[in-house]
Amino acid sequence: MNKKVIAGIAVGGLLAVSAAAYFGLNGSGASGLLPVATRSIAEVQNQEVFYLDSEAVALSNASDVDTGLRAEALEAYNQVNDERAAAGLDGLKWDQNLETVCSVRAKECSQKFSHTRPSGQPWYTVNSKIQGGENLAFGFDSATDCVDAWMNSPTHRDNILYDEFDKVAIGIYQDDDGTCYWAQEYGY
Repeated sequence: MNKKVIAGIAVGGLLAVSAAAYFGLNGSGASGLLPVATRSIAEVQNQEVFYLDSEAVALSNASDVDTGLRAEALEAYNQVNDERAAAGLDGLKWDQNLETVCSVRAKECSQKFSHTRPSGQPWYTVNSKIQGGENLAFGFDSATDCVDAWMNSPTHRDNILYDEFDKVAIGIYQDDDGTCYWAQEYGY
């Protein structure tokens, strides 16, 4: 084989492995991550316009979430705090207001998997006074698989281990086809 063909195969293989790692592809179907979204504490505190999507919040009652999905979200929360402890960081506190935001964002991601909401607004406009960061994922059926994917992504890992965040919640929405959409929202 000539050197150009070998180099092409090597580059193609590297791209395939990189894509699989980035999107978290596994044998059970497609799953994936988006690059993270983060705002500094100054951006949150000094924002001139306050965004609160009261209609979306009213329609999304976090207490109505399937108990099995909520249990999986709480397991992911515990695993995130385990990762923080292993890195010498304080654990994050579960925040009910962020849980409501997660409920909105996870459901929205089933319509448009993006840090831009289906309405075209930025991700933090569910409640701009409390949303400091966001990790999203889809297609993971367990807390372990989702947290492992987040930890294997440098940018998602950075959000999880960011020492300025002190609050978090995680929400999971399961679409009619069984796909799980995960939203992890951080606050200061």
